[in-house]
Amino acid sequence: MRMGTRRQETGGGAAPIPIYLLTGFLGSGKTTLLRRIINAPGLSDTALIINEFGEVGLDQKLVQSSIENVLLMEDGCLCCSVRGDLIDVIGDLFTRVRNGEIPPFSRIVIETTGLADPTMIVQDLVTARGLRGRVDLAKVIVTVDGVLGSSQLSEADEVTAQIAQADLCVITKCDVADLGQVHQLVDDIRAINPLAEIVTGDDEAANPSAILDFSGTRLRGAGRTDSFRCDGGEACTHDPGVPCTEHSLRRPADASSVHRNVQSWSIRHGAPLSWPRFRQWLDLLYSSRPADMLRLKGILRVAGRSRPVLVHGVGATVSVSEIDQWPGDDRVSELVVIVTNLPAEQVGQLFRAIVIAGLEAGDARSTEREDSNHLDAARPARATASA
Repeated sequence: MRMGTRRQETGGGAAPIPIYLLTGFLGSGKTTLLRRIINAPGLSDTALIINEFGEVGLDQKLVQSSIENVLLMEDGCLCCSVRGDLIDVIGDLFTRVRNGEIPPFSRIVIETTGLADPTMIVQDLVTARGLRGRVDLAKVIVTVDGVLGSSQLSEADEVTAQIAQADLCVITKCDVADLGQVHQLVDDIRAINPLAEIVTGDDEAANPSAILDFSGTRLRGAGRTDSFRCDGGEACTHDPGVPCTEHSLRRPADASSVHRNVQSWSIRHGAPLSWPRFRQWLDLLYSSRPADMLRLKGILRVAGRSRPVLVHGVGATVSVSEIDQWPGDDRVSELVVIVTNLPAEQVGQLFRAIVIAGLEAGDARSTEREDSNHLDAARPARATASA
């Protein structure tokens, strides 16, 4: 596990350029959505990177008349052979602006091929040393076919991987899809990724300005009671329909994803957490099953710290940062873990045994001073700080 720690604060210095990664399976409507984005008023100062197979860049021809800064990456899929080139291409954009070869840009949109698994792309964008402080991965946008999406989930690993990494899923072709198909697809998406915001292509939230609006701190899905419900297990003594603040949370068993063994586990906890205990749990997960950890995201109330701690994991990379203030009124820890080939309840059992049991034993109070001074305590020897 690669572990990076940094502190996020507002003000001072130039803001990093946001990157929006647009992906989606073959024929799901990526290019249609892309054209809407780059043709929207006020978005002309966008740099666009398109990845296609083969020697003919069709998508580039479809959009190049709409925007000046279009770069084509061909002869390979961005998820594999040209991933390293992507970092160089982004760096070249800044060089070309500095040399006056292209106009300045306010954002970068990257469109992948329909066969891309975005997991490693996201990991590279987050950890690339040459881009540190210059760019910020703002959002992963995934188009999902409203007619074929549910069947594609059971047939193509790429669709599941794309949805697992999504911040925003845009369901397309709703004008020709049955309402039942769309409802089923929404359930399938939420079973795989409770973090994702889901909109339809004709929704107001799918307009270009809304798509490219991202606070960077809100935990996607938090507060959506259809995604965060108490499982009614033995540890809980309250109404299972009430959002839980003290115990394990997960989707009901009959709603768990059957798509390529992808499952999610989540918790919402009110009491301050011990950071060393949390790191012990995190290290155990990533040291024992690193290939099965698709995504982790959480905002934590840590004992001894006045500011919330943001934890974000993609693949084998986990970043930790402090943010200035809580994004909402509730000062509670919220955490979502998406795994594959690993029963989600095992994640919860470990959390309860290591983190919650420590709270009950009074660890949060006894480690309060240590937590306040060592956010990245108990780092494993093989972890590498990225900041």
